[in-house]
Amino acid sequence: MSTLDGAWERHLETVRWFGGKGAGARVQRRDVLPAYTAPDAVPAVRSEVATLAYPDGHAEHYHLLVAHYPLDADAPGTVLGTDEVAGGSVRVVDATTDPDALAAFVAATQPAFADQPVAVWAGEQSNTTLTLGGTDLYKLFRRIEPGPNLDAEVLIALGGGSVPEVRGRLVGDWPAGQRTDLGVVIERVPGATDGWELATASCVAGEDFTDRARALGEALREVHTALADAFGTRTRAGDEVADTMGVRLGAAITAAPDLAAHADALRKAFDVLRGRELTTQRVHGDFHLGQTLAGERGWTIIDFEGEPAKTAAERREYDSPWRDVAGMVRSFDYVRSAHPEPDSDAATNWADAAREAFLIGYCGTTTGSTLLPGYVIDKAVYEVVYETRNRPDWVGIPMRAIRAATQGDHPYTTLTEKE
Repeated sequence: MSTLDGAWERHLETVRWFGGKGAGARVQRRDVLPAYTAPDAVPAVRSEVATLAYPDGHAEHYHLLVAHYPLDADAPGTVLGTDEVAGGSVRVVDATTDPDALAAFVAATQPAFADQPVAVWAGEQSNTTLTLGGTDLYKLFRRIEPGPNLDAEVLIALGGGSVPEVRGRLVGDWPAGQRTDLGVVIERVPGATDGWELATASCVAGEDFTDRARALGEALREVHTALADAFGTRTRAGDEVADTMGVRLGAAITAAPDLAAHADALRKAFDVLRGRELTTQRVHGDFHLGQTLAGERGWTIIDFEGEPAKTAAERREYDSPWRDVAGMVRSFDYVRSAHPEPDSDAATNWADAAREAFLIGYCGTTTGSTLLPGYVIDKAVYEVVYETRNRPDWVGIPMRAIRAATQGDHPYTTLTEKE
């Protein structure tokens, strides 16, 4: 392993978009793509794809945006080390930490936006988003797989409405001979407020959020309808879905042993899916308030890449629309964490009212479907593992839901038969 590979490994542990923190990932190889800038440009900017191998044998691919400076030149931003290129030795910088490199990158890859001020948007987590003036966003995909990116694919297919309009696309030749999405330029929603920030502020202030929550349910229903029209629907045996949830639970117990005491009760929720044929389609896959924007035209839903811990193949699979509904149900429970007293009647009542209004907007009832509890618990199990690995101080939030569900103290005990 080169010294530069080791530097990238250490750097990846510090960035928000790297999903393998603490898992012992090692750089197996770095594939270098052609430079975006001219050969004599300072800084020179290019993409690389780092393949990281994990101790359990699986591997992931991450898109790195790299800037090169001569050794005798000032190199702003985070310097990783040095590398050898055709012109000799260069200093290597994480380009997303260097304003000059970002400006050069945008000018080279999206020249229509070359005159727009460029900055890194602080709100992104699993990718890196650049603001292009006040009108557009340049989203750089980080964890990638060969071929089209789900987010780009969906946004282009839906063409606006309750999702952002696509205005540009960055495609790389990786692996050699295959076109792979590395980024996408989308409209910046006018007057947008992050859905998570809006909801948490509302909860803390004790404000009524039900009208907004109902409208969010309506927006999700609109997107699900558009996704079914664009990509079609399929069916899947409920037994197969329940088995898959059970396998995920088993893997989660290995990563988060506190789940073991609740395993039998959790599997009973999955068993409700058995004996059914479920209608499936393309869905969002990782739907929560942080994937929404409230703007001048209402709600906009963003980031259709699915759960970051899943493989691209898993995220592309058709699933029940209740997967997304469950994600938002869990998100409203997370909002309580922002309240000074998360277990108070005020915080609990706010979350309950928001959830019920959202469900009314989505399907006309406050309870949703008999399928919903299984999907909610499956999501909570995922959250326990995610928080254990990334935000240990937050693991109590999904564990609170796990305990409530296994004790029969949760809001899904009287469900309709609506599917």
